[in-house]
This record gives sequence, structure tokens and C-alpha cells, in this order.
Amino acid sequence: MRCWHILNNGFVIVVAGLLPVIVGGALNDAQADPPLIVPVRSTDLEGVQKCYDDPQSSGFCDRCKSSNNNNNSLTNYVLLRETLKAGGMDVRLVGIDSPNSARSRMMVETGVATIKADWNFNIDNNDLVLKSDAFIRSGELFKGVYGLPDNTSLHNIRDIGDIRPLIAATNPHWRLDWQVLKNMELASLYPVSTTAQMYHLIAQRRVDFTLLEFSPRADMMREFDGEKLVPAPGVKVAMPGSQHFMVSRKDARAQEIIAVLNRGLKALRQNGLLAQCLRQGGLINAQTADWKVLNVSETGISENQIF
Repeated sequence: MRCWHILNNGFVIVVAGLLPVIVGGALNDAQADPPLIVPVRSTDLEGVQKCYDDPQSSGFCDRCKSSNNNNNSLTNYVLLRETLKAGGMDVRLVGIDSPNSARSRMMVETGVATIKADWNFNIDNNDLVLKSDAFIRSGELFKGVYGLPDNTSLHNIRDIGDIRPLIAATNPHWRLDWQVLKNMELASLYPVSTTAQMYHLIAQRRVDFTLLEFSPRADMMREFDGEKLVPAPGVKVAMPGSQHFMVSRKDARAQEIIAVLNRGLKALRQNGLLAQCLRQGGLINAQTADWKVLNVSETGISENQIF
């Protein structure tokens, strides 16, 4: 049984796991239901903390009304909160620090955490978790071909044949990105272990591009450690996988949570809030709606976006 210990500084310790969980203040003793614990990537933790502290503040935390500053964990956090509310469960969501997605999955599998967003292939055939309906269906998510602004090879991409002579880099643990790039039959594909390495290889011109979510900025530029990348104009790459919420079977409410999530997702898809949150979070980019999909034949999906 998981125990909660409230510290004077407002942090919560999961006594069984000895892992710090961020909160904005102490849990209300009168609250009957324990919170849902959400693993959050370390680099995204600050944004999620601010959203926890003031969920009704103007901006992205207030029902996804503005950009979330490229914080994917924040997108998932707010979407999860709104989905649970729409499904009829108003429960506190608490973020717990996690270094990477693999550790986050392990936290959910072992019951240290309750719930996280993930790809279908990381959830299917995993008896330790349950899977919600998709909040991103296969073919709804596209990524950009990101490289240096002055790389003329990227500006000349019109179809799949134009990208095959190029060199890409990505993390092999990003399974879908890796497989999509392998299927494109590029000149070379470099494995990297960190985002910093990926940006550095491109900056050194040893690699032409990588796949990244489109930035919600007007110029769609992405920046890391001072290195700036932009997408090849007019083209995008389809991600042939769906994203869901995975729920730990260790939580006694697991079946209830899944039922609530499915009700909530149906409601949010119908009222348009799901699409709004994904667009404002940068996962769905309206600017690229008419851009050509390079890998349609490789994925077998339609070029038409559902959103």
C-alpha cells in the first residue's frame, strides 16, 4: 500500500518508493481519493509545476488557450486533466520527476506512478498496464524534417526520392522515429543517445536532419543549447502510431480510470477541446495542414488529417 508523507515545504514523498513528487502545496487531508501520479520528464518539470500551482491561470493551463512553450509533458498533463474532468473524475494530478520515457514506463508498471501518455506499441502486450482509447490516432501526428536554415538540400525536398540521399540522426530508443527513418532508406542514419548530440551533429554538418514535432512558433524554429533548427518547407513526415494513456494495474482504480478516460476522450473529441489542446501544445500544427506527406506509401495511412 502506498503511503504519503507531507513535508513542510509542500513536497510529497512516496514512502514506499522514496521518490520525490512535486506539488504546489500539501494535499488536503479531507480529500478522500489519493492523487494520480504522473511521471514527468525532468526538463519539463518546471512547466508542469507552474500548471499545477495555478491551473486556472490564463494561458495553456486554462484549457489550452495559448502555446505551452514546447513542453510536451505539459501538453499531456493538461490534456489528461481535462480528459479526467470530462469523464467525471475530478482528482488531483501530481508530477513525479523522471529522467526519460523508459523510466516513466517502469514507474507506471511497478505502481510508483499511476498514469502516463505513450505510444500504442509500448503499451500493447504489456500485462502490467491498461490502455485507454487513443487521444492521437495513427496518422494524426506529423513531424518536420528539421535541419540548419542554410542547408539547401532541405529546401529542395519535394518527394521521398529527394530525402533519400541525405543523412539523419535520432535516438534508437525513440522506436517509431527510428523505424520511420529506416523505412525511408536514407543514405545513412546515425544513432544518438541525447537531444544535445543530435543538435550538435547537425550543427557540425555531419548530419542533415532529424525528425521533430513542429514548433508552435510562427517560424516553427526549434532551439537547443543555442543551436537553431528549422523544418524543410512544405513537407512533413507521418507517424504511423497512436498515442494513449497507460494506467498501472497496481492502482485499485485502474479499471475505473480507464472508463473515465474513454468517456472523457470521446467528449473532448466531439467538443473540439482535444484538437485545441494538441494544436496549442504543438503536437498538431495548423500551419502544416496542407504540406505534402513524404512517407504515405511507407505508412499506408491517408494524407487527410482527422483534425
